[in-house]
Amino acid sequence: MDRFWNQTSRRPALATLTLLVLFAVAARVSGNEKEYVSHIKPLLKGHCYSCHGPLKQKAGLRVDTANFLRKGGDSGPAIVAGDAPSSVLMHALKGTNDVERMPHKGRPLKADEIAAIRKWIAAGAKSPANEQAAKDPRDHWAFVPPKRPKAPALRSEWVINPIDAFIAKKQNERGLSAQPDAPRHVLLRRAYFDLIGLPPTPAQLDAFAKDKSPDAYENMIDDLLSSKRFGERWGRHWMDIWRYSDWYGYKNELRNSARFIWRWRDWIVESLNDNKPYDQMVLEMLAADEAKPLDHDALRATGFLVRNYYKFNRDVWLDSTVEHTAKAFVAITMNCARCHDHMYDPISQVEYFQFRAIFEPYGVRTDRVPGQPDVNKDGLPRAFDEKLNAVTYLYERGNDKMPRKDQKITPAYPKALG
Repeated sequence: MDRFWNQTSRRPALATLTLLVLFAVAARVSGNEKEYVSHIKPLLKGHCYSCHGPLKQKAGLRVDTANFLRKGGDSGPAIVAGDAPSSVLMHALKGTNDVERMPHKGRPLKADEIAAIRKWIAAGAKSPANEQAAKDPRDHWAFVPPKRPKAPALRSEWVINPIDAFIAKKQNERGLSAQPDAPRHVLLRRAYFDLIGLPPTPAQLDAFAKDKSPDAYENMIDDLLSSKRFGERWGRHWMDIWRYSDWYGYKNELRNSARFIWRWRDWIVESLNDNKPYDQMVLEMLAADEAKPLDHDALRATGFLVRNYYKFNRDVWLDSTVEHTAKAFVAITMNCARCHDHMYDPISQVEYFQFRAIFEPYGVRTDRVPGQPDVNKDGLPRAFDEKLNAVTYLYERGNDKMPRKDQKITPAYPKALG
């Protein structure tokens, strides 16, 4: 009987010990997963995704999920859970066992970072069961050609155009209602500030308040759009985007941009007031010397390219041209792809230099204007094809001292933007 009670009395203790062991293992697994999510995965993303991510898988390896690491690439599994010394990833990070150190471009991982990855692998290389692979940036909506959606069929007193219908639909979905119409004097002030950047005069306020015709608002908008102040107001907006500025230098020495670049400023204002189509404006800014070589008014537009001129370094000049053309007209940052394939957007280093090759031949000069033979006193700054045989090379790691002269780069537009 005593033996029986001794054995039964041990059972609760054994059960408690078992539970404690299970809890400890579970905590270790949970901590291992947490370490992966908070520390290991960001390290891999920052150092490895550009070569082993959704856009590119060198040696057949992806590292954007732990399952991809376990699967590995051409050399087999990248990690062996619980066995860090046998994991190819560890040899790649340290450059041991005849494995090339990775990443072979950029800074190597620090000792404490490598130690953290080794610890994670040794503890079982746990990861969330629902871990998702990084999305292919080519599938991002910004790189998908837009399709015109069908306007919702909604009936409302204030819905007078298709854009209003989309807004009304979202309001209905969220239980919101439209604000009442603004008082006429408020509506007038909003239109004036938005379109010409100036407030209406008391006389204009009074006239609009007294105008009871059904098309009073439309007539007022037409008047503002035909005002010269419209081009001045919105010219400032576009000049910020297109990076307008006057020239700078040292004393009388020109170092950046060009004298008399205000002619490009005037072209912007006049183009807006003339209701010139946006695509035509872009064409003239980038290629008026080709499209309209004898049209001095249009040649002013190439001030966009003139603005990037830099006296001391041609590469700095062309880097600015690539960067700000991409930012201004396709709303994307390309300049980081000068040194390596873009880490987040589908633009390769080769495509960066293909884009640069479009601009490689161009130079900047100042033409004479009627009545002034001295271009130091007045002139027309413009872009032109200066070196038709100019060659573009890819720079190793973006270093202009390390051109790859075995491969000439031909002009092209990034595929993802095409």
